[in-house]
Amino acid sequence: MSALAEGLCAVGWATTSVVGDEATVISAIASVGDQLGKRVHGRGSAEIELIVPTPHDLAHPRSLSAHHDLGLLPLHVELSHRMRPCRYVVLGCLDPGVPPVATTLLDRHTVNFSPNERALLRSAAVLVRSGRRSFYSTFLPEGEEYLRFDVGCMEAVDDRGREAIRMLEDRLAQSSPVEHHWQTGEILVIDNWRALHGRARTGVAVGRRLLRIMIDG
Repeated sequence: MSALAEGLCAVGWATTSVVGDEATVISAIASVGDQLGKRVHGRGSAEIELIVPTPHDLAHPRSLSAHHDLGLLPLHVELSHRMRPCRYVVLGCLDPGVPPVATTLLDRHTVNFSPNERALLRSAAVLVRSGRRSFYSTFLPEGEEYLRFDVGCMEAVDDRGREAIRMLEDRLAQSSPVEHHWQTGEILVIDNWRALHGRARTGVAVGRRLLRIMIDG
C-alpha cells in the first residue's frame, strides 16, 4: 500500500498488479479497496461491479454511456449524483479488450483555474439528478475538497450554471489527460476527489472487462 499511497499523493492515481486467474484478481481488488476504506454500493447494490463498454440503447438512461454510446467517455467524477462523491475508485482488469481501450486520467490540480473561475465553481448552482434524491449543489464545496462533475447527471438551473459548465468543459478539453493502457491483472486506484477519469473511444474494440469498487475514505 505504501507504493500506492505515493502515487495517489503525487498525481491522484496509482497502479499495482497481480498474476493469476479471475478469482485472484477479484480477491486482490477487494483487498486493496478494503484497506482504503468502506465500500460504497453501486447500481443494484453491488459492491463489485463489472464495467464493460455499453451501447446507448442498453445503457442506464442517466449514465454517460447513454449519451456517448461507444465513443469517447468524457472526464468525470464518479458518483457525482450523490451528496458527496466517493473518495476512491478501484478498477481491476479482467480483460483489456481487442484492441485494448485506455482509461483517461486527469489530475485536477493541473487545471489552473483562475480565482474568478474557482469562485464561479463554488457558487454556480446546478440540479443534480438522482431520482427521488435529486438535489441542488455547486461544482466545488466551500473548502474545495472535491470537484463534482458529471454531465450525465448535472443540469444548469440558470445562466451562471450554464457558464460554469461551459467553462469547465472548455478547460477540460484544453487539458492533457494521461492514457492508462490496461493489462490483465492490473489494478488502478483513483483518488476520485482529486482526479477525473474517462475512457478512450472503443470503436470496434470487443472484450474489455473491468471490475470496479468504490470506496468512502
